[in-house]
Amino acid sequence: MSRFVAFCRHVALLVARLGLGGILLLHGVNRWQAGMASQAEYLAQFSTPYALYAAYGATTFEIVGGLFLLLGALTPLVGLGVLVQQVLTVVWTSWYKGPNLLNSDGSYHGGFEYSVALGMLGLLFLVFGGGVVSLDRVFARKKPTEAEEEPQPADADPATAPAPAPSENTFFSARP
Repeated sequence: MSRFVAFCRHVALLVARLGLGGILLLHGVNRWQAGMASQAEYLAQFSTPYALYAAYGATTFEIVGGLFLLLGALTPLVGLGVLVQQVLTVVWTSWYKGPNLLNSDGSYHGGFEYSVALGMLGLLFLVFGGGVVSLDRVFARKKPTEAEEEPQPADADPATAPAPAPSENTFFSARP
């Protein structure tokens, strides 16, 4: 993959991660400020099982998951959580309204297209992670190269040992 395409992919993952993290955090804080009783009442009208627990769980996940996405921490796990949350949102609250979020006159209809878009972003992060500008990358384990896996003799001079090959996955790696 060319360096420019890799750079664009990492920038796109960063922008998408910050955007989704901000959306989750904003929605979670708004739900928290509105109160869990009102959220549980809203979910109960759709016969959502354990509406109060669902309200607390969704709100907590949106706040914590939003912060984690903004930092790029546990990104694939948060992506899975977003995907599951959006599937449950569609199944319990908006499937019967169809895909259209708005009516033809621009008024709110409440369809599930927004939830599908957020779920697909969650799938993106589940598959690709948070990119190179993330805490996930800082704490990721390096995979040993073939040179590192070969045992070196005890009396071998480290100055003459072959240098490990640069990883193709690093964003800022120098290439000859």
